[in-house]
Amino acid sequence: MARPKEFDRELVLEKAMHVFWAKGYECASMQELVDAMGINRGSIYATFGDKKKLHLDALDHFYKTEILHMMAPLDRPGSKISSIREIFEATADCACEDGDRKGCMMYNTAVELCPNDAEVNAKVSQGLKRVEECFFDALTEARAKGEIDDAKDVRALARFLTNSLNGLRVMCMVFEDRETLDDIVKISLASLD
Repeated sequence: MARPKEFDRELVLEKAMHVFWAKGYECASMQELVDAMGINRGSIYATFGDKKKLHLDALDHFYKTEILHMMAPLDRPGSKISSIREIFEATADCACEDGDRKGCMMYNTAVELCPNDAEVNAKVSQGLKRVEECFFDALTEARAKGEIDDAKDVRALARFLTNSLNGLRVMCMVFEDRETLDDIVKISLASLD
């Protein structure tokens, strides 16, 4: 009879996510994953499959935890434009206050792997499309409430905001000064005026 798993799948997946996020796929060794996750290789392979499958699961986990948390202001009642501003400002705050220089795991993965891996490309594309849909839904509601001009193309704006937010997260990896990041936030949000 097989021994039952003695670990929390989501907890060890969270730990793997942080290794991949900090090091990237190629530079994260299996030994680093074993050490961070606190389980043996056999348990990793039995639970997640190979390193690539673990990475894909970690990308899903990143979306469910980090991205949904980042986009949570859009779910609250009130001004959707204010919520979008809050998302952009919180992203800049994170870099300045926490010294978090990891950027976005989805973007980092896109740069590292998407040109040569169709499966990873599809996973990252799916995550970015979800972010776009969050912005699209919020902008559609904002337009219905008169917060933005009816002539604005909310689909194009949602795509622009998705791109701008990812660009901001990249810039947060490079620049820690608030003035640079505030300029990016200000110009990005000016598209909503």
